[in-house]
Amino acid sequence: MKKKRPDLTCITSMIHLVAVLSVVCVGTMVLTLGVLALPALTSAFMIGKDVILRRFDVYDSLTKRFFRQLTEELRMLRYLPLQLIAVLQAVGIFACGKVGLGMIGYVLAASMAFFLTLMVYTVTYHVFCKPLPSMPEVLIAMFYKLQNLLAVWALMLLVSLLCSIKLLAAAMLLGAIPILLAETAAFIGIVSFRKAGGKLTEAETADIGDALIEKL
Repeated sequence: MKKKRPDLTCITSMIHLVAVLSVVCVGTMVLTLGVLALPALTSAFMIGKDVILRRFDVYDSLTKRFFRQLTEELRMLRYLPLQLIAVLQAVGIFACGKVGLGMIGYVLAASMAFFLTLMVYTVTYHVFCKPLPSMPEVLIAMFYKLQNLLAVWALMLLVSLLCSIKLLAAAMLLGAIPILLAETAAFIGIVSFRKAGGKLTEAETADIGDALIEKL
C-alpha cells in the first residue's frame, strides 16, 4: 500500500502557517519586550493544537485568530515568575560572556533551557488539559516521558544559545517551527502521563480523540 503524500495545498498551507505564526508570535514578544511572551506562546500553541489534532483550517485568518486568542490568554501572566527567572539567567549568561566565565555561562544556559521547557509544558498543559495547571502536576508530567522532556530541553537549549539580535530576522521567519515541535513533544508526554494515571476526562478524550490517544 502506497503512503499518501502531502499534496500541494497541504505544503503551501504549512508554509503559510509557519511564516505568519512566526511573524505575529515572535513580533508580539519583541514589541512588548517579552511582557506578553507567555500569552503569545499560548496563543501560538492554541493554533498548534489544531495542527496536532489535524483540524487546522487553512482558510481561517491566522492573524485575527492569534490576536483574538492573545487577549483571552492574558491570565497566563500568572506564570510570569518562570519567565523572569529565565530572563535573569539570560542576563547572567551575557555577564559571564563579558567577564570570561564561559563555563558558568553554559551552566546558566542549561538551567535557562530547563525553565523554558517548564514554560512549554505549562502552556501545553493549559492548552490541552487544564485552564491553570499547578506547578507540581506539570513537573510530574514533564518527567513521565524522559525522552520527550530531553527533546524539548535540547530544543530550548538550542534556542537559548542562538538567541540574538542578529538572528531576529530568522526567528521572524521560522520561529514557529521550534514552537510547534516543542508543543508536539510536550503534548505527547502530558497526554501519556494523564492516560497512564487514568486522569483523562471525558472532555479531554472527546477533544483529542480516541484514535490519537491509543497511539500514545
